[in-house]
Amino acid sequence: MAQEEKKDSSLTSRRNQQILKELHAEDCDLNKLRGLIWHGVDDKNRSTVWKLLIGYLPTNLSRRELLLDRKRTEYFHYCTQIYDARSEHQTEKHIIDLKQINDDIPRTQSSIPIFKTQEIQEMLRRILYIWAIRHPVSGYVQGINDLCSIFLLVFLTPLCDFNVLCEHGNLPIELRDIEADVYWCLSNVVDSILDYFFPSSTGIQVALLKIQDILLRIDQQLMQHLRDEQLEMIHFSFRWLNCMFIREFPLNLLFRLWDGFLSIGDGFRILSMYVAVSLILKWKETLRKASFNEILTFLQNLPTDAWHERDIEELLSQAYIYFSWFNNSPSHLK
Repeated sequence: MAQEEKKDSSLTSRRNQQILKELHAEDCDLNKLRGLIWHGVDDKNRSTVWKLLIGYLPTNLSRRELLLDRKRTEYFHYCTQIYDARSEHQTEKHIIDLKQINDDIPRTQSSIPIFKTQEIQEMLRRILYIWAIRHPVSGYVQGINDLCSIFLLVFLTPLCDFNVLCEHGNLPIELRDIEADVYWCLSNVVDSILDYFFPSSTGIQVALLKIQDILLRIDQQLMQHLRDEQLEMIHFSFRWLNCMFIREFPLNLLFRLWDGFLSIGDGFRILSMYVAVSLILKWKETLRKASFNEILTFLQNLPTDAWHERDIEELLSQAYIYFSWFNNSPSHLK
């Protein structure tokens, strides 16, 4: 066992060195970077890797500082023109959005001390309100606050140890630039899955139908039992997809899961469906014997608190197998 752990540690170290080399290359190869982070990325480099793969940072190293300055300045302009001047131009919809944001902020990562600080809560309020105003068709939607918190934690971690962030309420750093980076990365990801936030939208309906049909292809007995119990995918998978499993895993494992999503183009939208399938099938024996209420309670409170990184890696590997079987097959749902 010790020898196996030593081998794993050596592979991880080598992979992190390759990731670091790619990050400092004059032109980062995103396909190569995606391949490298399939098995995860260390906390120090995750922030930069995510910004690149989300499309916030350019692949050209010499252009990054210039773009960061421009995007941060643009966000600070929104803070002045939209947030600071909100009382001058608020419509009834804006007031409703702000009320919902104010209701959601105290619930956001409420077990982590920094999220109880006035500084962080005001930062979240600005980000979410500006996002809502710049997306007038949808406005603010519950769940976006949870996604926002993940970017904040990941971008803070290279500057403040993650365990310190989660145990203390101290923020000995300047948040201004981090706030702008969180806003833009949040916008890029949410824009790609925005129709997952509305139960009646075509996007989420197609995703839930696909999960259902893949389950039927893989395990007809389980799917028939779910139907007999009148359990629909929307009863639990809707939350999984629009919050990208934030409530299903401990934070360190969630970061690892999101590494997996970012290792595949449009992974938040696509690979997430296969992760949902893998989660259901992992506990198929338990689910086959359960009633409607038991199934729903179980799937809304998955027993993942004691999971380790290896468990997430196995989940991602199984999801990728289903992805390779079904995603590019034109007849896979027939």
